[in-house]
Amino acid sequence: MPEPNPAPVTWLEKIDRHTFAKKHPEWWKVCKWLISGVVSTAPELIAYYICLWALRALSVTYLPNFFFFNFLRDHVVSGSYGPAVLVYSYMISTAIGYTAAFILNRKATFHADSNVALSTFFYVLMVLFTIFANSLLGPAITGFVERLHMGEGLTLFAGKMLCMFVPGLWTYPCSRFIIHRKKKEAA
Repeated sequence: MPEPNPAPVTWLEKIDRHTFAKKHPEWWKVCKWLISGVVSTAPELIAYYICLWALRALSVTYLPNFFFFNFLRDHVVSGSYGPAVLVYSYMISTAIGYTAAFILNRKATFHADSNVALSTFFYVLMVLFTIFANSLLGPAITGFVERLHMGEGLTLFAGKMLCMFVPGLWTYPCSRFIIHRKKKEAA
């Protein structure tokens, strides 16, 4: 009696994580970095929405009077949220998200064994730059998305997701090559 034809193997079944990691180690690091980024997005989004709610409930309106905040005050279209609420929400949630990402990337993604204090110092510099950039870009992008009239909830979500994506252009190279280095193996 002839053997029945085996079920066709799908492309997903052909992928072996270990083989892929050995053949393409750098791409595997990018994949793990993206996964840790997705995982660290959860506390960032939760913090963002809690901050929006809490700061709006507290009627926060104060932004310090210097160029950066004056620029934001003049260019943010914020619907029922004031510019101060959006700026502070972006700053706080971004700091929380990047803290979670540092913890995940340190050992799980890059298996870094370099000096923790030096890595933390470089990471803090990158995060400060990213928070500054996100605080500048975030409300501006949210304002742009608001002009598309998608509704307040979707606008805030889409704007925040775009602002979480853009820093990846500089955070992966910094994380991989500067912050989370692996010491050279002894010959």
